[in-house]
Amino acid sequence: MRNFMAINKRNIGLYFKDFSAVFFSLLSMLIVIFLMVFFLGDVTNSEIMNILKLIPGRGGEEDAKLCENIVFLWTSAGIITINAATVTHSFYSNMIKDRTGNRLNSLMVMPVNRSVFVLGYVFSSWITGVIMSVFTLIVTEIIGVINGVELLPFETQIKMLLLIMLNSFVFSAIMFLFASMVKSQSAWSGIGIVLGTLAGFLGGIYFPIGEMSPSMQKMIKCFPFIYSTSATRKIMLKSVEDKLFDGTPEMMREELDKIMGMDLFFGKNQLSQSSKVGILMAVGVVFVILSTIYITYSKKKDR
Repeated sequence: MRNFMAINKRNIGLYFKDFSAVFFSLLSMLIVIFLMVFFLGDVTNSEIMNILKLIPGRGGEEDAKLCENIVFLWTSAGIITINAATVTHSFYSNMIKDRTGNRLNSLMVMPVNRSVFVLGYVFSSWITGVIMSVFTLIVTEIIGVINGVELLPFETQIKMLLLIMLNSFVFSAIMFLFASMVKSQSAWSGIGIVLGTLAGFLGGIYFPIGEMSPSMQKMIKCFPFIYSTSATRKIMLKSVEDKLFDGTPEMMREELDKIMGMDLFFGKNQLSQSSKVGILMAVGVVFVILSTIYITYSKKKDR
């Protein structure tokens, strides 16, 4: 336990001392907010309003405001999810630096079980991911309240915290395995560029999954991003959707949830919220096991 805590303290301290790493971890949040404010937000708003106008007496200013709130929360949920991936990726940059500076070899010869070593890195990355994601949630809620979005209910806040913890664990485990395989800082930076570019599409952030082709939807469901964003959006948007769709046919809400990615389907079978959580937990555990196996049986010269 002492060695485990020492690894965590060292890694977390190194990350927060590097202010550039912290900034670039949050850069995706700034980019997505910019895109939604100036480009994508109006398109999504108009699509929801067109649906509501099919009902006599709906589609007025109050509905327009609720639509804006939905798009804002929908975007915020995606940002929080993607931050879990970009922050944990940035966190492991120090692990790559340790390898290139031959400091990782010293850590690997410690009289510590390899699983403890893996869990130490994953846990410190998880802690960092949770801190930064909670910070992102607080920032987006402040921006939302300023723009007239009601503060999320306490029950929703608790669920969001639990989901943030799960998402951070999943991406911490995934990024650790990749970081264990990468041998240079330039290669890790390249992975970061690819991650930042694709994460928005794989998570259905730039464009709702319902607007993608069937083949693209199938491809996206092979990655954990979409399950994270879907589960997060389902929680964050519940209260505002209750207001927007009050007095409307249930099928209208179901159709919007399907198009916007709050509900996911395999064929005609809808995934429940617990199923999404189960998939994410399974992915995280599998990658922890794979990382432990890789670290244990990797060549001695790589240690």
